[in-house]
Amino acid sequence: MVESELSEISSELIRTTVRETVENELKSNNYKINVSSASQSGDNNFIGVVYRVSFCKEKKIENGVNSISKLILKVAPQNVARREQFMSRPCFLREIYLYNEVLPYFREFEESKGVIVDENGFTEYPKCFRTVDIELDECVLLEDLSVSGFKMIDRYTEEVKADHVYLMMKLLAKYHAISFALKDQQPEKFKELSSNLDEIFFCRDSMLRDYFLKQSEDLSNVVSGDEDAHLLEKVKKLLQQHPMDVTADCFETGRDAAVIAHGDTWQNNVMYKYDNNGKPIDIRLIDWQIARHVSPIIDIVYFIFFCTTKELRDAHYDDFLKTYHETLSKHITKLGSDPETLFPYKLMLEHFHSLGKVGLILATVMLPIIMKDSAQEINLDEISEDVVGNKKELDASIFLSIESNKRYNQRLREIIIDMVRLEYI
Repeated sequence: MVESELSEISSELIRTTVRETVENELKSNNYKINVSSASQSGDNNFIGVVYRVSFCKEKKIENGVNSISKLILKVAPQNVARREQFMSRPCFLREIYLYNEVLPYFREFEESKGVIVDENGFTEYPKCFRTVDIELDECVLLEDLSVSGFKMIDRYTEEVKADHVYLMMKLLAKYHAISFALKDQQPEKFKELSSNLDEIFFCRDSMLRDYFLKQSEDLSNVVSGDEDAHLLEKVKKLLQQHPMDVTADCFETGRDAAVIAHGDTWQNNVMYKYDNNGKPIDIRLIDWQIARHVSPIIDIVYFIFFCTTKELRDAHYDDFLKTYHETLSKHITKLGSDPETLFPYKLMLEHFHSLGKVGLILATVMLPIIMKDSAQEINLDEISEDVVGNKKELDASIFLSIESNKRYNQRLREIIIDMVRLEYI
């Protein structure tokens, strides 16, 4: 192996971790290795840097074909201001905890209940090979799902379709069902696992508190016309309370039916495999860095309202919720508990009506990122240094061009319309 091929990785500990993982996979210390960026063009990874590690044996095997293997390496940024601004260390520790403790125990629990994990259990996430939790060297080495044909939806050129959402609803239902059954049958173990999942970003004393307040002004701005008077009235009523407190209230409410949620279920954290006709047939959930102990509907509103069009919601919203609950109930039953006791459909709808508004508040934060133009370059280190050094305030306008701002305003207005129609606000 040539050392320079890992020179892009500054940490010797991480380089050693990569080498050891590769050697273990190949059962050889004689290999070629290459590291490249794994991010989609135009995308920014706020919490860390993502690389693709490609490797193969140095000597060709007998039939003359040298098979190339791949891993995904997620590394925490070194820039101090960026680490502080985007809570990099807590987020990496959270993901490491999920991969090392929560997800393995969930799999063990399913197997103990007779669920065949590879066929019926929750396996829709990448295999984790190694983790490092030492400060400034935080990293996670994962299966490269692209090798198996999985890919992200290109949000710059594609729309999320109904088939994508139905697969996501079934995935979330199966994942959430484990929390419900585990809490029912092993309450102390569930308490132990969930007690380490305090909110990272959206807590009452968050450094983002002023940013949330500034972003919430967009809610009033996009429904300021005379034809939107009834929408503006609802928005003003919602914003009588600080938007960060609205969010914190929603995360803290409904703990009697809370699960270990993924926490960041937008389309860049989901990968799909397609059949020959372009229909999505399989799904994987990635990036567990802000997993949280909240109502399961938080994951659902996060995905549906941030990632789908109003046209899609108008046509399928009720069916999305029914699909989720039907799958949830079936999997809770497989795991030996009673879904009608733990989370009946009526209770789920109550959670949507009392907590669904969090999707609107968070949309003001997430949508500028989602609507960003692909060609727009953003230097997160410089932005973080300016914000931490009090040279400027964090402002969502850094993500938006004139054209993308129009799309953002339209999408935000449509979410408000749906929130009012559904009586979430």
